[in-house]
Amino acid sequence: MSGHRRIRGFTLIELLVVIAIIAVLIALLLPAVQQAREAARRTQCKNNLKQLGLALHNYEASVRMLPAGAGHSGFPRGGTGTHSFGPSWIGMILPYLDLATTYNQLTWNDKSPGYVGETAPSGGATNKAVAMAASPPTLCPSATPPGSQPNRERYNLYAGIAGAADPTSFTETRVMSFTQGAGTAKMSGGGMLGANSYVRFRDVTDGLSTTMMIGEQGGMIMRSDGTFSWMIASQGAATIGTNDVTGWLIGTREAGKGPFFDPTCGTQGNSGGCDNDHRYFNVTTVRYRINQAPFADQVFGGMSSAAGANNPLSSFHTGGIHACMGDGSVRFINESTNLEILKKISTRDEGTTAGDF
Repeated sequence: MSGHRRIRGFTLIELLVVIAIIAVLIALLLPAVQQAREAARRTQCKNNLKQLGLALHNYEASVRMLPAGAGHSGFPRGGTGTHSFGPSWIGMILPYLDLATTYNQLTWNDKSPGYVGETAPSGGATNKAVAMAASPPTLCPSATPPGSQPNRERYNLYAGIAGAADPTSFTETRVMSFTQGAGTAKMSGGGMLGANSYVRFRDVTDGLSTTMMIGEQGGMIMRSDGTFSWMIASQGAATIGTNDVTGWLIGTREAGKGPFFDPTCGTQGNSGGCDNDHRYFNVTTVRYRINQAPFADQVFGGMSSAAGANNPLSSFHTGGIHACMGDGSVRFINESTNLEILKKISTRDEGTTAGDF
């Protein structure tokens, strides 16, 4: 009798059954893993907004007013116009984000301090290296980067809420209309972070907990031709591979505030020395639903790749966006939220009840 035992191997059918079972288990586990990862990313996104909201509160406590959502510089840019691009609200709160060193290294009193793409000599050109090395909490980890930006500082995916346009349940007169692309854009001064607008918390008579201060603007929106663009609060929209994405530091180059932003104009247009450059970066005026599509100013006026004044709030989170309210709390606002309610919570003093959102 042989002392060796016969070792029985797997048959082909048994091996296939084991592989099939493993495949089923992986298929069941993958969604759970993906959900866990997205939950972590959403938590980080909420934390970013919480940091920004707390910094704005500390700024207001120190300065007694909020910063302008998009500020201008009184130094001429050169060529036509009398003003240049100033800083965004993010630039102003850097010391309250533990980035005081960055703030002190930036040049503020010069041509276009907020526009690091500006040609030298200018504050913007001087600020380029400092801004690119800084790391304010401006990026949602769920967002897909639109490409590399070698000539700009990092982009921003959180828009300051300048106000709302075209409400039906209340009256909003602080709105300027202007041509942008193929449509008419509208910029409001009724929110908490408007262009050249310095709001105090006591001005928010509708209540800080029901007034939106910052909203996500970093999602993927379909264009009318079926292609997609990535929304960016600091530009408008970008396509993959672009190298012309303006970043978190830029504000506006137009002085004054709505409804006639440049006080030298008298009327809207280019008369009287108006810059006639109606671009307001890192802020938005709520005019459309969350994730409104298609992205086309022929369909929805004010949607533009060049800092569209009415680009919709958007995100890569399923079903809606995160928003930082005036009291610093962070809420998830569903994309099915009634548009009129969205406009109410975007306005600081409209005087009516917003309802559930």
